[in-house]
Amino acid sequence: MRIYHSIQEFSATNPIVTIGMFDGVHAGHRAILRQMEQSKQQLGGETVLLTFWPHPRVYFGKTENFRLLTMIDEKMELLADAGLDVCLILPFSSEFAQLSPDEYIINILHKGIGAKKIVIGYDHKYGKQGLGTFSLMQDYGKKLGFEVEQVQAYSVESKTVSSTKVRNCLMAGDVETANQYLSYNYFVQGSVVPGHQIGRTIGFPTANLRVDDFKEIPASGVYAGYAEVAGIRYNAVVNIGNNPTVQTSDESSVEVHLIDFQGDIYQSNVRLSFVKRLRDEQCFGNLDELKHAIAHDVEMARQSL
Repeated sequence: MRIYHSIQEFSATNPIVTIGMFDGVHAGHRAILRQMEQSKQQLGGETVLLTFWPHPRVYFGKTENFRLLTMIDEKMELLADAGLDVCLILPFSSEFAQLSPDEYIINILHKGIGAKKIVIGYDHKYGKQGLGTFSLMQDYGKKLGFEVEQVQAYSVESKTVSSTKVRNCLMAGDVETANQYLSYNYFVQGSVVPGHQIGRTIGFPTANLRVDDFKEIPASGVYAGYAEVAGIRYNAVVNIGNNPTVQTSDESSVEVHLIDFQGDIYQSNVRLSFVKRLRDEQCFGNLDELKHAIAHDVEMARQSL
């Protein structure tokens, strides 16, 4: 997949274009990409996503209770895996936000990208204040010579998939439903940083993971999942919370125990994929009770994975 950061450097053959943040690259986004792939075969073109960074909500400071499902590098990886040919990442700015729907279509999609076909989701809005509509884009397509197609809502078990619904599932700790909406196991990643090393004193060493502040983290609790380190995947138990048994901090942390692993992964980069929520985070009476609980968590994780 080729990545461009400006209209000036952009290049693609007969671009079949879709537009949006594609946060999470969830099952609904993938339905759009599959539809574009069909058009690609018909038109002899390349599939293109026009997206933006930072997220408009981040740019406008509307970040209270808002986190991203995918950071920009994670999104690029998922898009490439999904088969996208080209991604054009434009900086979201006040100037861009002021473009009228007409200017957006003419200057960005037509003159800038040279769209041969535009495929958009059922709820896509564009231009200043999101006033652009599907019918307006259709009208311009007839005038300027490009096709326009709308993809209907994608549903899982009769529920329309959206990035917001995925976030809500994660905030409730329901990683299994979130994974259904995503069509892959939700993951976070970061580097291993020093912790309080209490886990190793009870036979279950854990790695404390530093995750980007804008990355959505599932609700507090204990999860079964996978930890990928240096290209090797391990079964894992993940604890998210503030360690109430030992009261090490009031701040939430992400700690992972790699099952059947012996070694030091300090300063390593780790990717955690969540499979199932095992239980709430609990405050135990002493370290011995905590040790027994973790041992049970490990067995439950083995069965789940």
